[in-house]
Amino acid sequence: MATMLESTATADGARTERAGLRIVLTNFRSPWAPGAGGGQMATHDLAVALAARGHDVRAIYPGAAVAAPYPVSWVPASDRPLLTAFRVARAAKRLAAAIDADVVHSSGYEGAWLPPARRRFATSNHPDLPRWAPPGWSRPWAHLPYMRRQQQAWLERRALGRADGAVFVSAFARDQAQERGYPTRTCRVIPNGVDPTLFSPLAEEPPMPPVYFFAGRLDQQKGVDVLLEAFRKLPRGPRLRIAGTGPQEEEYRRLASSLGLDGAVRFLGAVPRPKLPALMCEAHVFVLPSRYENLPLSILEAMACARPVVAARVGGVAEMIDDGVEGILVPPDDAYVLALALRRLLEDAPLRKRMGEAGRARVLGRFTWDAVAAQTEAFYGELLHR
Repeated sequence: MATMLESTATADGARTERAGLRIVLTNFRSPWAPGAGGGQMATHDLAVALAARGHDVRAIYPGAAVAAPYPVSWVPASDRPLLTAFRVARAAKRLAAAIDADVVHSSGYEGAWLPPARRRFATSNHPDLPRWAPPGWSRPWAHLPYMRRQQQAWLERRALGRADGAVFVSAFARDQAQERGYPTRTCRVIPNGVDPTLFSPLAEEPPMPPVYFFAGRLDQQKGVDVLLEAFRKLPRGPRLRIAGTGPQEEEYRRLASSLGLDGAVRFLGAVPRPKLPALMCEAHVFVLPSRYENLPLSILEAMACARPVVAARVGGVAEMIDDGVEGILVPPDDAYVLALALRRLLEDAPLRKRMGEAGRARVLGRFTWDAVAAQTEAFYGELLHR
């Protein structure tokens, strides 16, 4: 995900110094909406962290009002995402003017409609998506997802072009944008974070039998089909828990049944975020065999819980995990190699412990929300004073 930023000045061009900045954060989907993903939770967590550092943080989200730990302006949601994004952008412009905001920092397509004025920032979602080839033209209706991605790419380019600065959560995302010729101007790589007090390890490893845990959207991206094929290759005894919902949930349930895994695999459905830490800690290994990723929050959450990670080496994952240190990286779409990695951790408890401890240490050293907020704050300051 890429995030675009802008600074403000007084009428005579002077910069005003305050103890804290007035910041407007936006997202075209609410963090509390059904199906909200890592991008929405990142906006929320960043708002909390910036407010804790003494800044006046306001947010704009669509949908029904929810009690939040910072002021939120709510706009009507629509079943048409672009209309919702436009409404968020319009509200951001009004709010920024009303409070004389220093920074507007958006995290979605709404950035494409923020005017080229004193306040404009936006975010590009998953700039790796347009890389996927279009379906065959023999089925025109199947071409719609590709066309949608091209529309997303246009919005990303437009938002970046209007921004004073861009934050990318991974070097991978930054490089993808630059390879496509997206305007990036002043940009920084600032990762997402995790709350290590919420996601914290148990004193002891959970009891046997061993449990593998996956959390994510059940669609083609996340590679749950590969995980099921790999799990079938393991000795009998381990358990696999799958948290999440998505368009291919029923397909994956049928696949698990056809592979004879009914007794060993549990589909947990949608899991409220407050319950995720306990599920992470009840597992012995976290698995994310995605076909593409940016910088997945689920891996940070698992590392914070001192759980070793087995993940596909895609996107920004290698920026989070050193292979053999915090976890094991495998090729995407390779059930055989994935099974070998899962079995290796199954049979080596000391290795699980070392990797889990290394992951927790890495999170504490780089990926806390306070560290992320400090980097973001510094970037705001750079933009305000240039």
